[in-house]
Amino acid sequence: MYVVDGYNLQHALARHKGLLPADWGRARARLLELLAHLARRESVNMRVFFDGTPGQLSPGELNHERLQVTFCGDGPESADRAVREHVESARNAARLRVVSSDSAVATACRLAGARIMPAQDMAARLAKLSVQGRTPRAGAQEKPARGGIGRLEREMLDEIGDLKQFEQNILRELEDQG
Repeated sequence: MYVVDGYNLQHALARHKGLLPADWGRARARLLELLAHLARRESVNMRVFFDGTPGQLSPGELNHERLQVTFCGDGPESADRAVREHVESARNAARLRVVSSDSAVATACRLAGARIMPAQDMAARLAKLSVQGRTPRAGAQEKPARGGIGRLEREMLDEIGDLKQFEQNILRELEDQG
């Protein structure tokens, strides 16, 4: 699971020309689109923390599969504090990868057992995927896969058994982590 210092990553991604709109709110929405795409692609979950309050949101801006967004309220470094607290209270911090270039956040999370990924590294990764055309264009919807399930998917379904029960177990695990 990735734990992301949202605006820290947004600043790093803004250095890659043409990836984010100039408008701050639309840039945040685009960042979330890119992260959601990566999360789906890698079959991982992400939790993104932003300072402040959401302000005016466009419909569906925060509604992404595998992506949970938290606005931490007013106060200096509120997202930094929330990221540290999330990692420090996690049952298994070693399973977390924290995306932040803030040295205090990185140090505290590393001491708690999490792995650290500098925001610049994640920004470069998102930029590379976008340049290679592997992410949806801003505002584009991804098309669902066509056709039936393949051998690998069938094996996965056989392994997990009852899909509803599996989903409930995953949701329980996520709640325990968060």
